[in-house]
Amino acid sequence: MDIDRAMGNPASVFATPEALSESSELTAEQKRAVLLQWKDQLQQLQAADDEGMRTDEAAASTTGDLLGRVTSILSRIDADSKRVSNFG
Repeated sequence: MDIDRAMGNPASVFATPEALSESSELTAEQKRAVLLQWKDQLQQLQAADDEGMRTDEAAASTTGDLLGRVTSILSRIDADSKRVSNFG
């Protein structure tokens, strides 16, 4: 797996945020970094939607759904990381 490609365009490497989350090829920190990149890209798309730059309602809805899933997985990774550091 090409981490640089995943960082540049997470959706080109992982079909879903869940697939990224379940990947055994990445460390938790790498997953977090790629998810943060994905979140940033989705937020930019959502801002474009909000500014009326895209008119496709289905795409806007998909962007919002995907952003929610990415954010949820990021929260879970952060919670797991805090739990581990509290015991380590």
